Amino acid sequence: MGSYLPDDELREFIATLPTRRLASAAVIRDENGRVLAVEPNYKDGWTLPGGTVEAGEDPRTGCFREVVEEVGLHLPEGRLIAVTHGVSMGMWGDSVSFLYDGGRVPSDTPITVQEEELLSYRWVAPEDLETVMSPGMAAHLRAAIEALESGTVVERVMDGGSRS
Repeated sequence: MGSYLPDDELREFIATLPTRRLASAAVIRDENGRVLAVEPNYKDGWTLPGGTVEAGEDPRTGCFREVVEEVGLHLPEGRLIAVTHGVSMGMWGDSVSFLYDGGRVPSDTPITVQEEELLSYRWVAPEDLETVMSPGMAAHLRAAIEALESGTVVERVMDGGSRS
């Protein structure tokens, strides 16, 4: 079944539609419930292992590919636990970020930090997340951990950095 518009007009129409970047990360916990956080070399603060979803890649696959690249962990691909919509984020534009369950690994598991993007890693207790992350990110991550434990999914909107 063909489209109602000729292909060239359809391409022009599609070019006018909004675009959003996709990112995904994993919530990886140790035997004590601490979260694996990584320190990027390209921005302040700490984050979770993960990154940009590449063209032609779904967010779950992108998440666990990035985990292997950034910290050297080959993990079972866990379920979706959180979605964040970044709207009107200045020069970054609009985005959607996905958090997946990275499971539990022993805290003495060897971690190989990707030197091109990361400075270090650490295990952080959920109640101490504000020591390395923004208060909004820490609260969202705690909500994601609760969603992981309750079997639900949490969703938030960040609007130009004013909401979290």
